[in-house]
Amino acid sequence: MSFALDIRRWANQTKDRMQIIPRKTALEILRRVVMRTPVDQGRARGNWQASTGSPIETEIERADPDGGATIEEAIPVIEGWEVENVAIYLSNNVPYIVPLEDGHSDQAPHGMVKITLAEFDEILEAVT
Repeated sequence: MSFALDIRRWANQTKDRMQIIPRKTALEILRRVVMRTPVDQGRARGNWQASTGSPIETEIERADPDGGATIEEAIPVIEGWEVENVAIYLSNNVPYIVPLEDGHSDQAPHGMVKITLAEFDEILEAVT
């Protein structure tokens, strides 16, 4: 009887971790990408948007030079993400986001997304 309870407890803990680790990973990826986004007026940084199911394809009128509002707005999306059922997307639709990613800013000469993705193993290790 004790063995069965131990297995059930382990299975429940494993299921919880299967939800928590991807969410923590997504939040850390978002945080790094947002904070690496160059700031002039803050529109590029403020236009990062998290969504589930499909990417957001519209630009928003938000300037967020410090990135705090952008990250805060994404937290409920990430926390509500059904990890096993749908994808999560990080979108930015300002017309100049691709040139920024390609290094057209002295503030981010190596981009934001590709640098963050290169750190994926480090991010995963930090959240587990």
